[in-house]
Amino acid sequence: MVETRRNLDECLSVRNGRLFVEECDAVNLVKKFGSPIYIISEDHLRRNIRRYKKAFEDRWPEGKVEILPAIKANWLLALRHILSEEGAGCDVYSPGELYAVLRSGAEPEKVSVNGGGKSQDHIKNCINSGVRITVDDIDELDLIEKVANQLNKKARIRFRIRPSFPNLWKPTAFALELAPIDIGVQVYKNGIPTEHVIEMGKRALKMKNIELMGFHIHLGRHHGSIGFWKGTMKRYAKLMAELKKEWGGYEPKEIDIGGGIPTPRDPFARMVNRFDVPVFSVFFVVMLLLKLLGNKIRYKILSAGMSMLLSKTPNKSRAPEIEQYAEAITSTLRKSLVRYGINPKGMTFQIEPGRSLYGDTGVHLSTILKTKYQTKPLKYNWVLLDTTYFFMSGGVFELNLHDFIIANKADEKKVMTADVVGRSCFADRMLPEVRIPRVAPGDIMAILDTGAYQEVSASNFNGLPRPATVLVKGNQAELIKRAETQEDVFARDIVPERLMKGRKMAKAV
Repeated sequence: MVETRRNLDECLSVRNGRLFVEECDAVNLVKKFGSPIYIISEDHLRRNIRRYKKAFEDRWPEGKVEILPAIKANWLLALRHILSEEGAGCDVYSPGELYAVLRSGAEPEKVSVNGGGKSQDHIKNCINSGVRITVDDIDELDLIEKVANQLNKKARIRFRIRPSFPNLWKPTAFALELAPIDIGVQVYKNGIPTEHVIEMGKRALKMKNIELMGFHIHLGRHHGSIGFWKGTMKRYAKLMAELKKEWGGYEPKEIDIGGGIPTPRDPFARMVNRFDVPVFSVFFVVMLLLKLLGNKIRYKILSAGMSMLLSKTPNKSRAPEIEQYAEAITSTLRKSLVRYGINPKGMTFQIEPGRSLYGDTGVHLSTILKTKYQTKPLKYNWVLLDTTYFFMSGGVFELNLHDFIIANKADEKKVMTADVVGRSCFADRMLPEVRIPRVAPGDIMAILDTGAYQEVSASNFNGLPRPATVLVKGNQAELIKRAETQEDVFARDIVPERLMKGRKMAKAV
């Protein structure tokens, strides 16, 4: 038999109508490891980190380039070991994430510990470990100085600053409300307001055990355009110039631009259109007026209208390439720094990719349990998976609409519209009103671009054990995180003895 093959990207292909992750048949992965399951491509993760490194090193000859992947996007230890092998640093937010990265062999001087509310013990661990501390709170500098003096060790810090961006007027993807990016940035909790950082910097430069390495910003995924990054770099450089003037000529040794670059298929915030609210307000009035025509005609019209308004299509336009982002970011930053009188020569450039590094390395495989339909009063179809959006909570919070494929029917035409739903008692609309092939119980659905923020945000709602994760490399597949058992879900519960006394308990099946 002659093999037919089409590539979806570097790690996914369809061969004779079946989905492959690298050289592994997705259906066979489910047979071997169970369902639902998270799959990660090792080769694709390595390709992504190498591509990031080359793209920015080629375009920042002024100094070192350090890629600090955001471990919050995926803190599986096996993946972190892979990134450490590739020479990557790390963006850390919590003590738990610092614990994970220090176990992975990462170089401490390439680790950036971000986040507000750091405890004294956390700061002590940071200083002893030799990592960078990104100062986020107004009173944090004094606490760091206190701990550094107690240890008689140098604390290397950066200030997370908050430029204003009146030049960014496109709608932010971070809010359900229709709001411009500059307002979205202002309400974001992280970073030190400029009115405070001016005085803090003057004091930091005089502290014996504090070394101010530079600056940090992280704005997140407000917009996927090249223009967004050009706009942020201009205002970032402008604020650095203002601080240089206030601090007697200080210039940073390190500039960290955070993360926020999208994955190529970019499912972020595709579930909700910001114009849905006014459209549905009008549609609601129409639905009420249709009652005048009688229920039979009303439901017939609504069946057609709801299909048009409620149906969703995963993003088909791809985001710009990493090289395009790298060119726009570095060239704009360089020109802006020079324009404002800052010499970038010798400065270390740092970036903290999360979703764009991990996202397209992952696939979530799930088995179709049931299909259901109705023709009256509204026409509607449902496809029930053995997973749930509680296993992809990060995507739910971000209003993601992931692309998908039926792994064992990958070449079949999409001929029907259905709600693809999860098995929790919530509505659990994982893929609302999408076009799919004819499916049946036992078919395998692959939800794409789930390598970032999904497994790490999974929860146990309805007492559901969380799935395993499998690492694929070529034609080899191995477990890197086991599935939870039902006992695991309740393992932390403690029932007081007084509530157990004299009661006969049924044995769990």
